[in-house]
Amino acid sequence: MEQIVSNFIEMFGNDDAFAAATPEQIARLRELIGEQSAAVLDFYSRYQPNNVPMTESYVRLVDIDTIIAENTVGEPGKYLAQYGVFVFALTVGGNVICIDTNDIRDGNPSVLIADASFCAYNESCGCVEISVAPDEIMEECDDDILRLDYENIVRCLPRIEDSFTEFMSKLSNDEYEDVEEYLE
Repeated sequence: MEQIVSNFIEMFGNDDAFAAATPEQIARLRELIGEQSAAVLDFYSRYQPNNVPMTESYVRLVDIDTIIAENTVGEPGKYLAQYGVFVFALTVGGNVICIDTNDIRDGNPSVLIADASFCAYNESCGCVEISVAPDEIMEECDDDILRLDYENIVRCLPRIEDSFTEFMSKLSNDEYEDVEEYLE
């Protein structure tokens, strides 16, 4: 992770771009995402983003307080979090980049991207409905509601990387042109 952070610092031109999180912040993050996402907890405990600018691939890493807000009151984060999918970064278009804590290998969760309007609460059915999904999935549903559940999250959300560490490494090396292209 040290090399990843060095790459980011060079990219941002700011030695103060990252700082250690407080024990209280890490406890709140651990409470939110669980113990099994060791790579994420380790990164944020030592290198919490500190108002970092957007990367060349239009991604902004956010601090723990913003992660908590995105996953408790923000949409679609507050709905995805119920299924173990947590927002940790934002795109220029307001879309969210998430870790999937149901898909972890060696403490490293996979990384997904969701459209900002991916899902919303539907009062008429009393459930959270997926409103942005691949055409073939929307066609399967015809006029039925596509309810938010983990199976549908996996079917609908594009995977950017198999691991958080790989995503952060590629992001810090500016290997993504525009992560929002995964939504196309």
